Amino acid sequence: MGISLKLGAAAIAGALVFVSAAQAEDIPEVAVVHQIIDLNADTPAHAFRFEPKILQVPAGATVRFKGSTGRHTVTSIIRMIPVGARAFEIRGKPELDLTFEKEGVYGIRCRVHGRHGMVMLLVVGDPSSNLKEAKAYLPKLGEAERAGFEELFAQLEAKNG
Repeated sequence: MGISLKLGAAAIAGALVFVSAAQAEDIPEVAVVHQIIDLNADTPAHAFRFEPKILQVPAGATVRFKGSTGRHTVTSIIRMIPVGARAFEIRGKPELDLTFEKEGVYGIRCRVHGRHGMVMLLVVGDPSSNLKEAKAYLPKLGEAERAGFEELFAQLEAKNG
């Protein structure tokens, strides 16, 4: 999915605002997520991963996704994002910034390497707005994706009580 002017305008009006890397320098804090391919890893789940795998930011925060090159994608899972939030997919971009206004959890995967468990959980503000719905979608995911998200939800619950 390419980011067009039409999509950018819709995103500004919606839950996400797409910001160019040059504009991000004017934003005080930008959280960074890397897509990693580790050829020395002992398992596919360690070889293909997002770092960090779980990220908590306040509403209005900008997240810079880096390394979505080659066949990698950063893809939101529609049933695992807050109601009213705009779904997104980044591909073929060395880096792209997204600003998240809508509170809740965002399940994210690499469309190609999700089958190896390449998933992450982005928590914007209060996760309770869609936590139950996001977890309810887990049985519809592939085995490695489901296992990855189960681990991330357990970490989130342990941290937030």
